[in-house]
Amino acid sequence: MLDHVIKSALEAGVDDITAVINPAHEVFLRSGEFREKVSVAHQAIPKGTGDGARCGAVNIKSSASEFAYLLYADIPLISSDTLKKLARLAGECERTAVVVVAQAQDAADSSALGKLEPADAEGFLKSIIESQDSDLAATPACFLPFCNAGLLVRKDLLLDFLEKLVPSPATGELYVTGIVEYAYNAGYLCRYHVADAEELLGANTCADFAMLEKNFQQRMRKKHLDAGVIMRAPETVFFSFDTVIEHDVIINPYVVFGRHVHLKRGSIIESFCSIDGSEVEAATIGPFARLRSGSKIHAGARIGNFVEIKNSDIAEKTKVNHLSYVGDSDVGEGCNIGAGVITCNYDGFQKHRTSIEKNVFVGSNAALVAPLRIQANAIVAAGSIITDSVEPDTLAIARSRQKNISDGAVNFRNKKNKAKEKTCAE
Repeated sequence: MLDHVIKSALEAGVDDITAVINPAHEVFLRSGEFREKVSVAHQAIPKGTGDGARCGAVNIKSSASEFAYLLYADIPLISSDTLKKLARLAGECERTAVVVVAQAQDAADSSALGKLEPADAEGFLKSIIESQDSDLAATPACFLPFCNAGLLVRKDLLLDFLEKLVPSPATGELYVTGIVEYAYNAGYLCRYHVADAEELLGANTCADFAMLEKNFQQRMRKKHLDAGVIMRAPETVFFSFDTVIEHDVIINPYVVFGRHVHLKRGSIIESFCSIDGSEVEAATIGPFARLRSGSKIHAGARIGNFVEIKNSDIAEKTKVNHLSYVGDSDVGEGCNIGAGVITCNYDGFQKHRTSIEKNVFVGSNAALVAPLRIQANAIVAAGSIITDSVEPDTLAIARSRQKNISDGAVNFRNKKNKAKEKTCAE
C-alpha cells in the first residue's frame, strides 16, 4: 500500500519523500520497492496524524517545490493526476495555503473521516472537523458532503501550522486536519478538490483490500489497453503496480504478473502463465509457463508448456518447449532444450550455474548437474545425466547401455501367470 502512494508521488514530480512509520514496522519499508528513494521518520507512540506529520516534517528539505503533500498509506490508489491537480489549484493564487483532497461521503464509510466545513466562498474551506469531535462542532447541515483524504500545504507554513496543533478534547490526539482552521484564521485561502471516488477508497478489512485490488486491476487493464496492448480477455489478466508492457504485446486469458515484469513489443504471452521479475523481448511464452525472478527471454525464443525458468538468460531463437526446468543458467542462441530436461542447480547448500553455448541440442529427460558448461554445437543424448563439461561438437551420452533379452517378455508373462494360478488355487 505504501509503495502505491510513493509511486504516485514520484510520478507527480515529488523529489523529497518521508514515510512516517512505527519503528516496529520498519521491515515493511526495508522490503518496499522505493526504499532507496524514501527517508524514514519514526512515530514510536501513535498520537494522531498531526503528531505523525510533525515527526515527518523535520525531514523536509529545500527543493524546487513550494508545497508539501500529506498523504495516507491506507488510501493507496490516489493517482499522480490528482496530486498534480492539487498543485495547479494551489498555484492559482499566492494566498492559497492548503488544498484538501475531498472524498464524497457516499464513496466510503465516512463515520471515522474528517468533515469539511465550507467558508463563505464556494470551493473554499474554513475547517475540517474530525468525527470524534463532531459533537463539539456545528450541526451536520453545516458540513459539505465530502471527507478529507489528504492535503497539500505550503511548505513555508507547514512547520508553523503543525506547531500550533492542540490535542483533541475527545481523544487527546493531534489531527493534521487542524491545519485548515489555522490557515483560515491567519487569512490564507483553503481550497478543496473532489477526486474520483474509487481512487480514494481506504482499506481496513480483507473485504476492503479485495475491493481495492479490483479497482486497481481495472485501472491497470484500461491503462495497458489504451497503450496498445492486446488482451483477449482483460478481466482475466492481473498486474503488479510496476508492470511495464509495450504496445502490440499480445496477452491471452488467465495470466498473472508479479513485480518487475517488462514485456517488449512483439511478445506473446499464452494462457495460464505466471511471470515475475522477468524481461521478455519479442518472445513467445506459454501456455502454462512460469518465469521467475531474474529471467530474461530474448527475441525469437520460445518457452512452452509447463516450463519453469528461474534466474536464467535464454538467448535468441532458443526453444524450451515442454515440461522442463531451467534455473540459474545461461542458454545460448539457437539451442533446443528437450522435454523433461532439468538443470540441477542446487546441491543442498548453494546454487550453481549452468552454461549452455549456442546451437546446443539437449535431448529429452536429460539432467544437467551444475556447475556445468556445455560448449557450442554439442549434443546431449536423451536420458543422460551430465556431470562433466562437454566440448564443442561433442556427443555426450551418460546412461546405461540398453540390453535386449530374447523371449524375455514371454518368460516374464509366464512367470507372472504361474504365480497368479498358484495364488488362486490356495
